[in-house]
Amino acid sequence: MKIKTMFVLLACCALVDAQDRSDTSPPLKPPRPQMIRVSAGVLYGLVDHVEPPKYPEEALKSRTHGDVILKVVVDESGKVILSTPVEGDPLLTAASVDALRESHFRPYLLNGTPLKVESQVGFHFSVSGDDENASGSVEYMSSVQFRPEFRTGVVTAS
Repeated sequence: MKIKTMFVLLACCALVDAQDRSDTSPPLKPPRPQMIRVSAGVLYGLVDHVEPPKYPEEALKSRTHGDVILKVVVDESGKVILSTPVEGDPLLTAASVDALRESHFRPYLLNGTPLKVESQVGFHFSVSGDDENASGSVEYMSSVQFRPEFRTGVVTAS
């Protein structure tokens, strides 16, 4: 009789232990990223309004031209909250940073929720005409080659 009781008791303990081990809770969702990195091309697709930089007079006089690359952070509402020069002449980068203050992008949506994004923006500055009649033009670059300076550890969108 003691053996039967002991056997039944062990069987009950095994069932209780098996029930405790079965996890019926839903699987954990991965944490939502606070910021995501997108390519310059993706950010270009989100342009709502980009004010092109004004060509600095001093840069026109010295016939300074070339590309300016900036690292930017755009908040969930589409406002540029940070722009840091990565490449370009200091006169042209200063004008570019100023222009981005007036720029606006549509929010980047992940599963319908707007996210802060990090990306790169580029402007191409060119000068035409002779020294006395020099005129400058600035174009927003729709694509920017990835720069090593852009590594930050932020989650990258695929």
